[in-house]
Amino acid sequence: LPRSVDAKAPAAAALLVLMVHAAPAVAHNPNQPPHQQYRIGDLKLESGETIKDFQITYVTHGTLNAQKSNAILMVTAISGNHHRLDFLIGPGRALDTERYCIVCVDPIGNGLTTSPSNSAAQPRMKFPRFTIRDMVHSQHRLLTDHLKMDHVVAVVGPSMGGMQALQWGVTHP
Repeated sequence: LPRSVDAKAPAAAALLVLMVHAAPAVAHNPNQPPHQQYRIGDLKLESGETIKDFQITYVTHGTLNAQKSNAILMVTAISGNHHRLDFLIGPGRALDTERYCIVCVDPIGNGLTTSPSNSAAQPRMKFPRFTIRDMVHSQHRLLTDHLKMDHVVAVVGPSMGGMQALQWGVTHP
């Protein structure tokens, strides 16, 4: 190959890897853990507004130990869902399901958890504004009220999920 093509090959390979990992999350299939929901009811937001009839959706991978001390929370971007990091979840992977119980949460606004697109009480532009702290608050309620956990090993997430992970560190160190 000409030298000019060779020089472009590493950049093209890097772009391909980035595109594969940045691609939208794949759809849920029957071989994956089932979707679960926690119906919180009305969720008070930091603005003072309320999301009516709020429910948060999630899936779990792996087994939670008796002490409930091996959970990792995976949060995602607003346009993503709990499949966003599937490539990292499994035996021997970064989110090792032989060691940890991975709780993958769908954020407010993504269309699985209550959002402007699926809220009967507050559709579209009637949906209240929410913040990263509101997302973390809803996730904290899921973990503490519903799953009865008071600690997680780590919080991980891509893109806006990273902002949520930082907020977890500030709000619930």
